[in-house]
Amino acid sequence: MCGIIGYIGKNVEQNLLSGLEKLEYRGYDSAGFCVLRDGEFYVEKSVGSVQKLLSKTFFSDKFGVGIAHTRWATHGEISICNTHPHFSSKGDIAIVHNGIIENFECLKEELEINGIYFYGQSDSEVVAKLLNGKLNIKKIKELKEKLSGTYALAIISKKNKNIYFLKNKSPLYVGIGKDCSIIASDPSCFIGKCERFFPIDDGEFGQISLNKVDFFNDKEKIIKKSKKLNLKLGFDGKGIYDHFMLKEINESESVIENIIKKYNSPTLQKLLKGVKNFDFNRIYLVGCGTAYHAALLGERYFSKGLNIDVYCEMASEFQYKNYQTDKQTLCIFISQSGETIDTITALDYAKEKGARVISITNVEYSTIATKAEINLPIFAGREVAVASTKAYLAQCIVLYILAKFLSNQDFKCGLQNFRVNLNFGDDEKIKNFAKEVLKNEKVIFIGRGMDYITALEASLKLKEVSYINSIAEPCGELKHGPIALVDERTLIICIATDKSLFAKTLNNAYETKTRGGKLAILTDVILDKNIEKNFEYVFNIKDIGVELNPLQSMITLQKLAYYVAKEKGTNPDKPKNLAKSVTVE
Repeated sequence: MCGIIGYIGKNVEQNLLSGLEKLEYRGYDSAGFCVLRDGEFYVEKSVGSVQKLLSKTFFSDKFGVGIAHTRWATHGEISICNTHPHFSSKGDIAIVHNGIIENFECLKEELEINGIYFYGQSDSEVVAKLLNGKLNIKKIKELKEKLSGTYALAIISKKNKNIYFLKNKSPLYVGIGKDCSIIASDPSCFIGKCERFFPIDDGEFGQISLNKVDFFNDKEKIIKKSKKLNLKLGFDGKGIYDHFMLKEINESESVIENIIKKYNSPTLQKLLKGVKNFDFNRIYLVGCGTAYHAALLGERYFSKGLNIDVYCEMASEFQYKNYQTDKQTLCIFISQSGETIDTITALDYAKEKGARVISITNVEYSTIATKAEINLPIFAGREVAVASTKAYLAQCIVLYILAKFLSNQDFKCGLQNFRVNLNFGDDEKIKNFAKEVLKNEKVIFIGRGMDYITALEASLKLKEVSYINSIAEPCGELKHGPIALVDERTLIICIATDKSLFAKTLNNAYETKTRGGKLAILTDVILDKNIEKNFEYVFNIKDIGVELNPLQSMITLQKLAYYVAKEKGTNPDKPKNLAKSVTVE
């Protein structure tokens, strides 16, 4: 959450704002920048999107040094006074920050006792107020010793033309080009400017000047090797679609095709064999949000094919469970961005315990990907909408591939059949149902087995983009409490794609109907008239097989969430209070 960028060179404002547009997936509560030119700061801030900041900006092609920020609010209201950059008491130093300063209250109290005035409530402002006078590496090291928490910091001063930086558990990279130097939360900001870049490790700090960067740790100046930037823009806008979310749902077929092709290649086969060569007798699958739901589905895949214990856990809870974790444990960490802080913390914990660690991510240069022994990419391409759609599908498919490979089963035939038979549903029917969804006060998704996992993800999608009070429950648990919620203002969406559980699932659905609930069903079973009359809406999907039916179901349910949001008038690409990359605990 929050994106930062710093730039040294010509056309500073243009390059800062171009970078912020690439980083806006990290937060869009507010945005701002500060440019040093001719010994003075030029500052602009705006509440809301980067586009609002763009409309206020005066552009100059002269040489300058600048930093910029797009905010996801953690401490302090969404306001101009809490918008970055933040400034020292004398106004001669500016900082931008991604992360959380955990000891900011103690630091702030001490500063206020000494007469320092604070104009906002942000924890980040404390960092700026700790700085004064001429900046140098010694002062950056002293700053590091005072801070507790997570941070990626970029700092400029009126006294020189450097950008100083400091990093702990929040992503930060440096790119050096022919006529510029850049620091950013994401290397995508370097595309077209730098051919090579440096990942900054936790605990490192330093300074950037034009065409040069110096790195330090607590003991000494260090030499780092740069990496080749193998990124393409890969961004062609929304095209014919009103929103990225719908575009990305409809890209699912090409994603599946790409995954099948990549995982049949020698390079990816080698990675799969590398995992298979690990000596392990238990598996933990770990993720947050949508990635956790993918992990739940992966748990079913691994449990079916392997005769070992398989567990699934939320990343934010993993280290508190005291699981048996040792060198014979395989931990699989799943994250779309590869920068999810809870997942990074869980990964570090697993490594400390001696576990074998692999990752499944969409970003191969990310922190999680580089910390893992082996990273299995999902090849979903850029996903702009905050609510994950095609990336969820891709995560599940890579888990399916790995489970089949480890159990010596072929994955190609099942996936090819899935790709060929993939159906994106009747959009007009889904749109009409979306209108009915909005007539209800509550929505409950129900299912058994893997259909319950689909219910969890479908409920999350609906909550994320439409803000409707939605929950998911296993059918068998309804009578143990949740059925008390059901009344005539409740819509129950029943997911039933496992024929062996179909009769039981129907009986549970009927129980909600007798309590006044309205019923809809998504199924691969052709219903007879006596059954169909119990449901106000029936969505049929093709039967692709129990293992992959949940992915077919999700495409229809992702579209439902999208059309509900669109009908309600919310922005499905940028839902309130959420960011694409969750980099704070």
